[in-house]
Amino acid sequence: MKNTKQLFTTILALSTALLLSACGANNQAGSSDLSSRLPTDTSSSSTKPVAYCNEAKGSEITARLKVYTDTSNTVRMDYVYARLTSLPNNFKQDQSYISMWKWLANSTGYTYLDSTPLEFIVVNPSSGQALTGWKKTLRWSDVVVAASGMGITDPQTFFNTVTILVNLKDTQGEYDVLKITNYDLTTNKAISQTDGLLPLFYANPADYAYEANGASRAGVLQGLHPFKNYAGQGYSSSQFQSMSQNFCF
Repeated sequence: MKNTKQLFTTILALSTALLLSACGANNQAGSSDLSSRLPTDTSSSSTKPVAYCNEAKGSEITARLKVYTDTSNTVRMDYVYARLTSLPNNFKQDQSYISMWKWLANSTGYTYLDSTPLEFIVVNPSSGQALTGWKKTLRWSDVVVAASGMGITDPQTFFNTVTILVNLKDTQGEYDVLKITNYDLTTNKAISQTDGLLPLFYANPADYAYEANGASRAGVLQGLHPFKNYAGQGYSSSQFQSMSQNFCF
């Protein structure tokens, strides 16, 4: 992926201890299917085409997600890249803040939201420069100086430019979904939220509909598949994979 090595080097220097604490054994193709995510090496072919990128749309927030690969070009399940392509007006006015969470679901209908907010860091992908430290909340005022240094004054332009690296702390890829929530700055109450499937996952919604053991995938997860509305319309799995590439950045 573009500038991955440069980003990895910068972030490693900024917080070596944090990265090492999250490192586990590399997840190669054939690992246990613990969730809807598919551990694999990016150099390996898959029997079914997979989506390396995704787009999550909510009432106020739209985000694109992209797999994280390390310097050996191996997908790391404990990190994911995010880009906020649509922001709430109250965030732009610095009246709210954003936090991120992870959750999972299984075929029995059980869902679990991890109650610990995720840590993330904002990076300029052009230079590899970290623009913030590791954070659990994000306001426009947290990055307005950095944006100004890039010659940007508009929040949406800034977040269309930068990349957010999210530490999922999930080396085995057990969690299915990234939740991005916007909170009122005064009351700390949630205003809106956006849920998106964490890549990798099967690009074809028909393939995604079933778990490795043949059981039906949780309906709440199938409902988040970016191409659910195109199921049964004659698209091939390879076409769905190509469509998912449009979400990459």
